[in-house]
Amino acid sequence: MQPVRRLPDSARSFVPAAAWFLDAKTEPRKVQELSQRRSEDFLRMNGGLLRDFGVHGQVGTSQGAMGVWLDTDTHIGALPLLSPATAKPDLGLVIEPRFTWRSAGDMLSGTGFRITPEILPISRMVAQSDRLIPPWVLSATVLMRIAAVVKQFNRRFEFQDDVLPAPKGQVQWARYVTAHMARGQWLQVPCRFPDLQPDAKLGAALHWTVLRHQGALRGQLGRHEVVKHLLQRCDSLLTVLRQFAPLRPASGWQVPSGTAQAEVFRKGLEAIEWTTDERGLGGTSDLAGLPWRMDMAPFFEAWVEAIAEHAARQTGATLSAGRRQETTVRLHWQPARYGTQRSLIPDVVLHRPGVTVVIDAKYKRHAQLVGYGMYGAGHHDWQAQHREDLLQCLAYTSLFDTPKVVACLAYPTPDAQWRHMQQEGRVLSRATVRHGLRQVEVALLAVPMSGQVAQAAQTLGELLT
Repeated sequence: MQPVRRLPDSARSFVPAAAWFLDAKTEPRKVQELSQRRSEDFLRMNGGLLRDFGVHGQVGTSQGAMGVWLDTDTHIGALPLLSPATAKPDLGLVIEPRFTWRSAGDMLSGTGFRITPEILPISRMVAQSDRLIPPWVLSATVLMRIAAVVKQFNRRFEFQDDVLPAPKGQVQWARYVTAHMARGQWLQVPCRFPDLQPDAKLGAALHWTVLRHQGALRGQLGRHEVVKHLLQRCDSLLTVLRQFAPLRPASGWQVPSGTAQAEVFRKGLEAIEWTTDERGLGGTSDLAGLPWRMDMAPFFEAWVEAIAEHAARQTGATLSAGRRQETTVRLHWQPARYGTQRSLIPDVVLHRPGVTVVIDAKYKRHAQLVGYGMYGAGHHDWQAQHREDLLQCLAYTSLFDTPKVVACLAYPTPDAQWRHMQQEGRVLSRATVRHGLRQVEVALLAVPMSGQVAQAAQTLGELLT
């Protein structure tokens, strides 16, 4: 029995019950009946958590074997699951990016870590997941949280002992008389006084945590591009924290009540606790990992935004991002109570005098099919989705009054396939629609899932000319 299963995102997969829920010693005549019962129990016991991850489960068969069909959406991560055999969290599910961990890591660093994995507040651990997930996944989250703490590093009053030319706070008279006045050092007054200082205890713990992750990341150097960028982040943080001697923190940390940045510090202390317990660091203490989740749809939007920023610098265009609520256009319904969608929010808008490019990023497989001329080849489900995407993007063009407006749909494409499409000139497809005095274009853009921004930005820049 394999306790942890690996599935790709945005896919339909079958897991046989005999391999996941049954012991190898189960009598053959009981396998079919027990497989169905435990498959049903599994979905009933874990239905809520599976829904939170966008996983839809159904009992079924494949090649005569009974088990569960699992349909994943755009979420990736690791989740602990209750075993129908023991009612304990003995099982786990790891949902991986369909474009490989290397691609996800390269894009993560390419976006400047705008989107990082979310560690879930679930007490159960995911058994053996550390063997299946690169350690940099947790390190990225921890280092971003520590960077936020360092950025808002608070100071507090701590008692200082110093020799001053004038009294301050509490004068240590006995020491002053015996050690200074007796030697004629009248203006050297030993004092003890409160002074506003950085939190040395927190700084020492942060320093230790960054060093711990730096050591774990160095063991992965050369495997992923993202590791190099995370090590650079470690160096930057250590430059700030070098004033504190690193010290492994004790358990039971508390954030002072009423602190303005209490949420930032709470997350930072959580990150320190994970590192102290050695959870998710490549299995250095045990084989249980933290439950975490990341939605690849906004992650891909952030990647397209990074490419668009590069194109904007090349062409002199201005960029607005939906992620920062810069592209929001409110819809005013009459009567207001009957309104459905309240606003339109394009993912990215590039603007130059006379031309506007509206980009809608879709984490779907359309580019692979469109790029190979497979539209109309009987794939009705994705054709319907593609039409909806086109209509949505065309609706965005009505928001702008420049002489030329381009509605661009951006789809993810594996790096090797994208390079092949580029050689054949199929990375960008364009169609022109005349609309009054304006020229409206529709563009389909295949985006490489590789972390290399320059070539993709150059192709996108063609739409601005």
